[in-house]
Amino acid sequence: MKDKLKGLVVGILIGSTITGATAFAASTTPIKAVIQKINLYVDGNKKSTANAITYNNTTYVPVRSISNAIGEKVSLKGDHLYIGVQPKITVNEDNAYKYVYAKIKKDVDKYKLGMMDEGYSDDGKYFVVRVYENHPEYIVTWGYYYVELTNGAVYKYDIPDNKLVKL
Repeated sequence: MKDKLKGLVVGILIGSTITGATAFAASTTPIKAVIQKINLYVDGNKKSTANAITYNNTTYVPVRSISNAIGEKVSLKGDHLYIGVQPKITVNEDNAYKYVYAKIKKDVDKYKLGMMDEGYSDDGKYFVVRVYENHPEYIVTWGYYYVELTNGAVYKYDIPDNKLVKL
C-alpha cells in the first residue's frame, strides 16, 4: 500500500513539475502590443477600416483587409501568400487523393484506410474520393470527400445534414 502511495505522490510531483515548467516557459516572454482601428486608403480614397496590431514600432494589418480594400483576391497555399492573380490548380485523380490524404492523414494511417475514385460531382465542380476501410468480408465507407477543382479545397460530405463541410 505504501509503495502505491509513494508512486502516486511521485507521479503527481513529476506531472506538476512538467506542467509548471511548461506554464513558466510559456509565460516568460510577455510582449506589449497595441490593437488599434485604422483607416485603409487606396490612391487617397478611404476604402475601409481594419483592426491592426502595433508591436516593436511595426504595424501589422490583416492581408484580407488590404486585399479587400484594393479589390484583389488573396489566398494562402502552403507557405505562399498570393494577392491578385491566383495560382492555377488543376485537380485530377492523383492529386485529389493527395489533397484528401493531407487532411485526414492521421485517420488513414491509424485505420489503414483506402481511397477510391468516385469521379466528378454531378455539378462538375468537385472530384469525389471515397475513403473506406477494407475488411475480409465487407468494406466500410469511412466518408466521401469532395476536392474543389479550382483550388484544391477539401470538403467532407455530411450525410445526415446533406451538406459539404470544409476541412
